[in-house]
Amino acid sequence: MRFSLFYPVAVASAADLGTGLLGLDRHRYHTTIDELREQAVCADQTGWTSLMLAEHHFEVEGYQVTPNPLMLNVYLAQHTTRLRHGQMGLVLPNWNPLRLAEDIAMADHLTGGRLDIGLSRGYQTRSVGVLGQHYGANVAGSGRAEVEAHNRRVFEEWFEVLRRSWTEDLWSYDGEFIKIPMPGLSWPHPISTRLGAGVENGEVKQIATVPKPLQTPHPPLFTTLTQSSATLDWAARVGSSIVTIATDHAMLRGLFESYAELATGYGRPMAPGAWSPGGGVAVCRMLAMGRTHEEAWETARQSVAFTADWLGEFGFFEAWRLPGQTGPVPRTLEQLVAAGAMLVGTPDEVGEQVERLRDELGVEYVVFVACGGAVDHGRMLDTIQLFGDHVIPRVSAGVSGARV
Repeated sequence: MRFSLFYPVAVASAADLGTGLLGLDRHRYHTTIDELREQAVCADQTGWTSLMLAEHHFEVEGYQVTPNPLMLNVYLAQHTTRLRHGQMGLVLPNWNPLRLAEDIAMADHLTGGRLDIGLSRGYQTRSVGVLGQHYGANVAGSGRAEVEAHNRRVFEEWFEVLRRSWTEDLWSYDGEFIKIPMPGLSWPHPISTRLGAGVENGEVKQIATVPKPLQTPHPPLFTTLTQSSATLDWAARVGSSIVTIATDHAMLRGLFESYAELATGYGRPMAPGAWSPGGGVAVCRMLAMGRTHEEAWETARQSVAFTADWLGEFGFFEAWRLPGQTGPVPRTLEQLVAAGAMLVGTPDEVGEQVERLRDELGVEYVVFVACGGAVDHGRMLDTIQLFGDHVIPRVSAGVSGARV
């Protein structure tokens, strides 16, 4: 099995979040980065597979201050030796796809080929609506068919630009939202013409994005927190893993089977629940551990400041509705634990829960939300180390976290 940490990067404690515009506090952010580095080193030393970061913009409230996860990926890679680094995920409508393709390729080299790529359509209007305005993009999950369709077309076109940038030498693209290159671009340089650098008669006809990624054909792909059948089909077609927060076992089995069937149909045969760098299904859970049951539950209570108070407003708790539960889903720690969305306990207690995921569902990859910042630094280090020292050896039978 493989295990990743997924960080939203809050800049304040559970007690302080919600009391002011804490994202503006330079000192808090600097302290948060120092703590994140120490936690990444701990994960590197205790067998975790990777550390993933969200992408969020304008989060002045301080719950998720990660406007450029790739920069943090590179920084953390300089302090670790085997841990992989990724995102959950890069919100494609926020980016110029050519710049993103170049940045990812550079980051792959700067991390020594330890980069994973998480891709998202975005779910927050404040960021996608501002940064995606030039392409008319808005958020996924809006409930409006025309907005959903437009967002998806931007997402899939941007990915095609990424794919060509990484895998083709000289290329052109005539898309709905972008033309590469624009017609009529003059480039009369004689060296470019002599070398065949995509120039004909002094005009740019093709481009090449450089450098290419260190990993071939590109870093492993992840698509974030999706329940969409269209996204499932796209992920199976392009070889991206999907990450789901679903907890219902029947739903998860159906998801594993659907992905495997689709991937096989696209020429990539795989077993339900299996994972490889070429795709699969990962399950996402929250995690709180302690040397005693009481310590673990205190860590879990601190995480609720992010999970329930902030994330809950975006509708995530609907995925954790219990069978037969009617009315609004309670945004409580008890609801999360009862639904199986959060694993809480000592190493033995959590180990048993992870073994059930493996044995009952065939899960091979688990992504754990790490509410660093909201949860005290010492408690985060305890959770990371206890899981790495005790649970990973128990369930993984020596699988190396650095392997992809």
